[in-house]
Amino acid sequence: MVISQTFYAESSRIVIQGKGQPKTQGVFGAYFDCDLERNPSWRGNSLNFVFSIKTSGSSLGLDVFRTTGFNNNYQYFNYATKTLPNGLGAGGQLEHFGLWIDSNFTCGSSNSAATFGSEQLSSQREFVIDVIEAWLVRPTDKLDDDGPGGAKKQSVLDANPEAAALLELANRKMYSKTLPDPTLDRDD
Repeated sequence: MVISQTFYAESSRIVIQGKGQPKTQGVFGAYFDCDLERNPSWRGNSLNFVFSIKTSGSSLGLDVFRTTGFNNNYQYFNYATKTLPNGLGAGGQLEHFGLWIDSNFTCGSSNSAATFGSEQLSSQREFVIDVIEAWLVRPTDKLDDDGPGGAKKQSVLDANPEAAALLELANRKMYSKTLPDPTLDRDD
């Protein structure tokens, strides 16, 4: 899986169903109010929160844990480094996140976190991800920005034709070739 440098999803909600977890305790997630930009340090703001959904019989319980002001460790998103954690985190501290998803999106962990005053969200500290959903709540302005000097943004393949040719020679799928041009069919 290739992850772009910035996950353009200002205000996104991540929902996780842990594999092998009881359905009554296995749905949890986070809301990120700011873009998830690759950065080996904490970002975000006090509008972020984590949540868990639990069922008991026929009743549904939603626990939402908002920021406490204890620290500013709202969101962490990093990959392709050797010395720092690679993945997506919400709250807590490095190696002890309130909610953590590894960079392969296959497993994660949950701990209590002073950032949100949250308990462990999953029924087990470490979990394997069965289902993960990412929802865009509000579009980002960054998608409408032009590049440096007013140049129109282009895909990596358009900007680097040599790299595109090399990928084609290696028989690698070029996913951005199948995406529609974002400047077409816009409702302005």
